[in-house]
Amino acid sequence: MPDNKKRFRDITTKIIAVIIAIVLWLYVMNEQNPPIEAYFTVPLEIRKEVANQVVFDAPEAVRVKVRGPRSTIAGIINREINAFIDLKGVPEGRQSLKVGAAIPASLELIEISPDRIMVRIDTTISRTVPVVAAFTGAATKGMIVEQGYANVDAATVEGPKNSVNMVDKVVANIDLSGRVGDFSGEVPLIPVTKDGKEVDGVSLSPAKTRIEVKLSPGISKKVLDIKPVVQGDLPKGLVLKSITTEPDKVEVSEEGEGKNLAKLDTIYTEPVNLTLIDKDTSREVKLQYVEGTTGPVANVIVHIKLDSLVHQP
Repeated sequence: MPDNKKRFRDITTKIIAVIIAIVLWLYVMNEQNPPIEAYFTVPLEIRKEVANQVVFDAPEAVRVKVRGPRSTIAGIINREINAFIDLKGVPEGRQSLKVGAAIPASLELIEISPDRIMVRIDTTISRTVPVVAAFTGAATKGMIVEQGYANVDAATVEGPKNSVNMVDKVVANIDLSGRVGDFSGEVPLIPVTKDGKEVDGVSLSPAKTRIEVKLSPGISKKVLDIKPVVQGDLPKGLVLKSITTEPDKVEVSEEGEGKNLAKLDTIYTEPVNLTLIDKDTSREVKLQYVEGTTGPVANVIVHIKLDSLVHQP
C-alpha cells in the first residue's frame, strides 16, 4: 500500500512538472514569438469551369490579412498564400463573386480585400469574316487606283463571344500618300464593326496580308463654254443678229492633273464662213479640242440668225 501511494505521488509530480513545462513554454513562446498580423498582396487566380471561359474587370491581385506566430509570418512567401475566384456554375454576364483564399494551416485568415469583386464572364469563340481593302491618303495628283486588293479574302476572328460578334469585317488599310506608281507590301489586318470602329480584345488569323495596288493617270474634267468662230463677211445689206451653239457647254476631259484644262474656260468651234450665208441657217461644225483633251461630242450645231440693214433702227 505505501508503495502504491509513493508511485501515485511520483506520477502526479511528473504530470504537474509537464503542465508547468508547457505553461512555461507557452509563456516563453508568447514573449519571444508572439502572434502578429500581416498583409500579403497576392495574385488573383481564376479557377475556370471550362477552358474557353474568359473574365473581364478582375483585379490582378488582392490583399490577404493573416495572423500567426512572428517566426512563421516572417518565413511566409507570397506563393504560399493563394487568392482565387471560382467560376464553377457561374453563368455568363456581370457577376459579383466572393474571393477565397488558401493559407498554411499554421495561420489564421483575418480578411481578404476586396472580399467580393464585380466581373464580366464570357466564353471564347471564333468565326470567319471577309477581308476588304480600304484606301487612305491621296496618291500624287492625277493618279488614281485602277486596281487594289488584299491577297486574302477572309480571316478568322477569335476572342470573347461579345467582342467577336461585333466584328463585321476585317480591313486592310492601304495608304496611297505620295504614291506615283504601282506598289505592293504587307499591312496589318484590323477588325471593325459595321460602323467602321475597331474592335479590341480579339485576335486574327492571319494577322497581316500582302496587298497589290495598280495606279494609273486619273481623268481631270471641266465644263467649258462653247464659242462659235466666224470668218468672212455677210452679203451686202445683211447683219448678224445672233449666233448660238447647241449645246452651249461641253464637259472636257484630260488625263492626269489637267494642266491644259486649268488654263481653259472656253472651247471654240471651227470657223463658219459667212460669205455665202444670206438667210437664217444652222450648220454642224467641229469643236476644236486642245491637244490632250477629249469630250463626249465631236460636233455641235451652230444657229445663225440674220437681219436686214433696212430693219435696223
